[in-house]
Amino acid sequence: MGCCTSKPTTSYDEKGGDRGCTDVFWLLVYILFWTLMILVAAFSFVYGNPLRIVNGYDSFGNICGTKNNKYVGSLELSGRDMTGKPYLLYYDIRELKLCLKICVKECPNRNIRDMDELYTYYLQTHNDICKYDFDYNSLRYISDKSGFGTTFGPCPKSVYDSEPILNRCVPKLLGDVTVGVLSGFYDLLNSWDTMEQILGDLYNSWHQILGLVFVSLIVSLVTVALLHLLASIVSYIVMILVSIACIGGTGFLWYTYYDIRVNNASHTNKLIPVLSETTKNETTFLWFAIGSTIITVVILLLIVFTRKQVDFLSNLFKETSNCLLHIPTLFLQPLITFIFLLAFFIFWVVVMLCLTTAYYPGQSSVNPSVPIGPESKIPPNGTLSKAVGEISFPDLKKFTEIQYVDPLWVKYMWWVYFIGLIWTSEFIMACQQMVIAGSVAHWYYRNKYNNRGSHVTYAICKLLKYHLGSVALGSLLITIFKIPRLILTYLHAKLQANKDKGSECAKCGLKCCICCFYCLEKFIRYINHNAYTVIAIDGTNFCSSACTAFQVLTSHIIQVATINGIGDFILFLGKVFVTAFTGSLGLYFFRHNAKLSFYAAPTIIVCVFSFFVAHCILSLYEMVLDTIYLCMCQNSEDAPEGMRLENLTNRANRTPVAQAQEFEDIPIK
Repeated sequence: MGCCTSKPTTSYDEKGGDRGCTDVFWLLVYILFWTLMILVAAFSFVYGNPLRIVNGYDSFGNICGTKNNKYVGSLELSGRDMTGKPYLLYYDIRELKLCLKICVKECPNRNIRDMDELYTYYLQTHNDICKYDFDYNSLRYISDKSGFGTTFGPCPKSVYDSEPILNRCVPKLLGDVTVGVLSGFYDLLNSWDTMEQILGDLYNSWHQILGLVFVSLIVSLVTVALLHLLASIVSYIVMILVSIACIGGTGFLWYTYYDIRVNNASHTNKLIPVLSETTKNETTFLWFAIGSTIITVVILLLIVFTRKQVDFLSNLFKETSNCLLHIPTLFLQPLITFIFLLAFFIFWVVVMLCLTTAYYPGQSSVNPSVPIGPESKIPPNGTLSKAVGEISFPDLKKFTEIQYVDPLWVKYMWWVYFIGLIWTSEFIMACQQMVIAGSVAHWYYRNKYNNRGSHVTYAICKLLKYHLGSVALGSLLITIFKIPRLILTYLHAKLQANKDKGSECAKCGLKCCICCFYCLEKFIRYINHNAYTVIAIDGTNFCSSACTAFQVLTSHIIQVATINGIGDFILFLGKVFVTAFTGSLGLYFFRHNAKLSFYAAPTIIVCVFSFFVAHCILSLYEMVLDTIYLCMCQNSEDAPEGMRLENLTNRANRTPVAQAQEFEDIPIK
C-alpha cells in the first residue's frame, strides 16, 4: 500500500486492454477526509447562521430582519418575527457590551431626553424602541418614570439621532454626544473578527462574485480560441516580441544615459552646479545599459541557436491544434471542471460562513435595577441578587440575556476546511488533467481519423474505475508542500507589518524556506502533470509513473526547456490577462457597492477564482501539448505493442500536409 511499493493489480497486457486499480490506499484516505468535512459541514449548518454577522441579533437571540427565529430555551422574548425590524439598537452607547440590545423598525431620527418624549415619539412613528413586551400606555399613569430608562430596559437609557451603519444604529455626531463615545461605538464595530467582516462582505456580494466568475469563464474560452487559431505563428510572435522588447529596452536605456550625460555636460560648461543625484543617475543608467546590452546579446544568440527548436515547438503547436480539432469534446472538460470547482467553492464558502457563526447560545442573568457605570463590574455569566421588590419567575426569564459562545475547538474546524479547499481544488484539476491525458493518449495510439467511440468517454471510465487513488495522491503531495508555504508567507507578512520586525537573519531564513517550498511545489506539480500521462498510457501506479516521466523528460532536456520556456510563458500570459481583466471589472463594481465595508476582500476572491478558472481552461492546451510530446517519446518502447503498431499505420495514412517530417529530430527513447 505504500507510495513507492504499491503496484497495480494488473498491467497492460500485450493487447493494451487490461489494467488494475492504482494507489487504492490513498483513495481511502481521501474518502475519510471528505467524511470529516461532511461532519463539520453538518455541525456548521445546525449551529451557524451568517445573518448574525450581517444583520446582528438582540439580547434574546432574535436575528434582526428575519422571520424564522428559533426559541432559545424558555425565554419568552426569543423566537420572534423580526422581518419588519432590520436594525439593531443599543440601549446605552456608553456600555455597548453590557447593555440590552433590541431590533427596531428604524433608527431614531431625533434626540429623546425623557420618557414623555419617548411616548410622544412612539405615538408619532409607531417605532417600538422599548422591550418587545413593554406597554407604552403605562407611561401615562405613572408619575415617576425614572426607572424605565436604564441600561437593561425596559426602555433605552439614552436615545440619540442615529443612522444605520452595517445594520446597527450609530448616533450622529452631536454636541451632547462626545467623540469618545462615538469612538467606542466604532471600536466595537471594528473589534469584530477580521474573518467575520470578510465573510460578511462575501455574503453581501456573492451574486456579483458569481457573475464575475462566469465572465472569467467566457474570457478564458476566448483566449483558448485565439491560441487555437494562431497555433502556427504564436511561437514566432513571442520570439519576435521578445527580440523587439530587448532591443527597444536596451536602446532606451542608452538614450536615457546619453540624455543625462549631455545635460550634465551643458550644466558643467555653463558653470551651473549639478545635483549629486544627477551624477548618480548617469552612472546608474550607464551600468543598466551595459547590463541590458549583455542580456540582449545573450537572448538574441539563444534565439538564433534555438531557432530549430522553436520550429519544433511550432510544429508541436500544430499537432496540438490537430488533436483538439479531432477531439472537440475536450473543450467541454474545462467547463465540467469549472462546474465542479464552482459547486465546491460555493459549498466551501457557505460552510465557512456558517462555521464562522457556529456559536451555541448561553444565558446570562442580569438585574435590571442595578446601575451600570465605569466602576461596576458584572461577571459575564453571573446572576445578581434580586432587586428591590419581588420579581416573579416569568419576569426573571425576560431579563435573561443570550450570549453566543465561540468554542475554541470550532477554530480547528477552519483548518479542516482550509486543507480541504486546497486538496479538493487540486484533486478536481488533477482529474481534468488525467481525463485530458487519457483522451489524447487514446487518440494518439488508436486510429486518429476513424474514431471508434469517444476518446473522452474512454478516459473518464478508466479514471473512475482505476486511477482515482493516483489522482488523490498527486493532489495530496501538492497540498503538503503548498500549505507550509502559505503559512510561512503569512508569517512573513505579519513580521513585516510588526514594528519589531525581528533580525535580518530570521527574515532571510524565512524567505529561503518560502522559496524552497515554492520550488518543491512547482516541481511536484510539473512531475504530476506528466505522471498522469504515463498513468493513462501504461496504467502503472503514481510513483512508478512519476519516475518514468522524470526519466523521459531529463533525456530530452533541450526540447523540454523550449516547451516550458516559450509555450508555458504564452499560457501564463493568458492566465494573467483573464485574472487582471476580471479583477479590474470586479473592483469597479465593488467600489460602488455601499453594503461593503472591506471591498478588497471580494476583489481578491474574484481574482483568485478567476485565476483558478483560467488555469483550468488554459491547462487544456498545456496538457494536450505535453501529452502529445510525452506520447512521442514513449512511442518506441513504453506503449503497448498493439497500440504502437496501429499508431504507426495511422501515421503512414496521414494526409500529405500531416506527413511532413516535423518530428524527425526528436530522439526516441
